[in-house]
Amino acid sequence: MQIARRSRPVACQVLRGMLSRRTITTFAAHKRKQHQESVKVLHLMRHGITEMNEYLALHRYDADDFKDPMMYDTILTARGKAGAQAAARVAERLNPKPELLVVSPLSRALQTAQMAFLPHYDGPVLVEPLARERVWHASDIGSSREHLARTFPDTRFQFEALPDVWWHCTDPRNPRKVGLEPEDAFKARVQALRLWLAERPEQCIAVVAHWGLLNELTGGADFENCQIRTFVLESECVAATGKHAIREQVPDLLASLFR
Repeated sequence: MQIARRSRPVACQVLRGMLSRRTITTFAAHKRKQHQESVKVLHLMRHGITEMNEYLALHRYDADDFKDPMMYDTILTARGKAGAQAAARVAERLNPKPELLVVSPLSRALQTAQMAFLPHYDGPVLVEPLARERVWHASDIGSSREHLARTFPDTRFQFEALPDVWWHCTDPRNPRKVGLEPEDAFKARVQALRLWLAERPEQCIAVVAHWGLLNELTGGADFENCQIRTFVLESECVAATGKHAIREQVPDLLASLFR
């Protein structure tokens, strides 16, 4: 009986220890889940080579004699289309796979998404004006809903929600007038996109956009045409501080050998 009385407290201590370890493990798992849910994976892609890209390769935009060739809503060249089609092989192997595809309404981004993602991606697609390029030249002035719907009849592209004028406009009476989008307005728009992405329910999102937009979104990353790079967005940090809270995800080279 004495042995039984002595063993009882020991058994209780062991049980309490087991419960403590179980509580700690459960709490740690809950915290890991919370962290995972606050982190989003962003696969970011720049559009393919356009008519304007080829023009800028021959004419420096910062030269004193530079003239805007007035190529409104510029489109992909043959090289740009080939690059977008080649990028489809990379897009198809993205890991994790995107749960949502976000595309700028500018034609060059829509063309790139159409060739690089739509042949193998069957998830939802959102055409989002927040992802448009900063207006520098006529090439950054967009097209109407009606024109986009005729040009891109694939029903996965939805244009009905686009405003009449969804690009930066310096003169409401003349939406086609070209005027530089102010830097503060551009930065505020990119921050709005960052917050919008952070608040989306999807954990992995692909975005097809533009050099200036992606450079600002990532805090300075340089993108080649049709290049896809993967970043991690800390949702809680974005919401709390408004900072970039985005870092590039270094690829696992060893794992990539066995894909």
